[in-house]
Amino acid sequence: MDLNLIHLFVEIVEARSFTAAAQKLGMTRSNLSSRLKVLERETGAQLLRRSTRSLELTQAGETLFEHGRRMLQEVETARASIDGLGQTVRGHVRVSVPTGLGRFFLGAMLLEFAREHPSVTLRVTFNNRVNDLIASEIDVAFKITSAPPQDSIAREVCPIGWSLFATCDYLKAHGPVTEPEALAAQSIVCPPMPGRRLTLALSRTVRGKAVQHSVTVEPRMQSEDFPFLADAVARSMAIGLLPNYVTQAAAVPFERVLPDYEVGGLGAHLYILTLPNRYASPAMRALIDFVRARVSVQAEDWR
Repeated sequence: MDLNLIHLFVEIVEARSFTAAAQKLGMTRSNLSSRLKVLERETGAQLLRRSTRSLELTQAGETLFEHGRRMLQEVETARASIDGLGQTVRGHVRVSVPTGLGRFFLGAMLLEFAREHPSVTLRVTFNNRVNDLIASEIDVAFKITSAPPQDSIAREVCPIGWSLFATCDYLKAHGPVTEPEALAAQSIVCPPMPGRRLTLALSRTVRGKAVQHSVTVEPRMQSEDFPFLADAVARSMAIGLLPNYVTQAAAVPFERVLPDYEVGGLGAHLYILTLPNRYASPAMRALIDFVRARVSVQAEDWR
């Protein structure tokens, strides 16, 4: 089967348009259509159902697209590996980073990496919910979680601690908060939770034994965008349930609320997720090594 034809087919599917794919490939629409017919004759199956407004993959088309895309990725990886022997790292890497850690730290690291490796191109997505790397079209995902997806290779980078934070001005106006039960009367901002109420799992050690506390509150705001939540805390609007790394990037000093208590039930580690591919490209390996080295310098303060 002609790999060039498979490449054209994958481009058509990803562009979701013959016209867009033809423009990207520098071909006429009619030429692209005729080349698809050649591929359909080679496979002995219809690959696409075409209408005036949309393209729909047939079952055979879905199978060829998934296998074809992986074949092309393998070829690109092999080419990049060969090109990279004794030469400049080059290639394309699709990266996903968490919204908060990405905006505060990882984004700057990726910009530094791009400056040091001008032959590597990046597509960067800020997203907390990437689990299926194939469906999300991601090569490397940095994800904060306690249970990484089982169909990915997960490399633990560092622990991520969580705490309750507020400004001194907020606590002066609404405090003091000396016991977990006092949180029920406070304004709280936090990551999205099922439903409108949040049950906080707090624990502390008393005489060598862990004492558990459970407090249910109704958050004032919920968001996946941690810089947004940190800004609300910085404006003395609420107490924030936030990862500890936020304090390093906050616009104003934050104070820990109930500092003797640990907050559980949230993503406890930063992982690097990749597909089970032992032929990771030099560009991917270089990016992973680069970010891990820089995270290790700051990670002690993220626990």
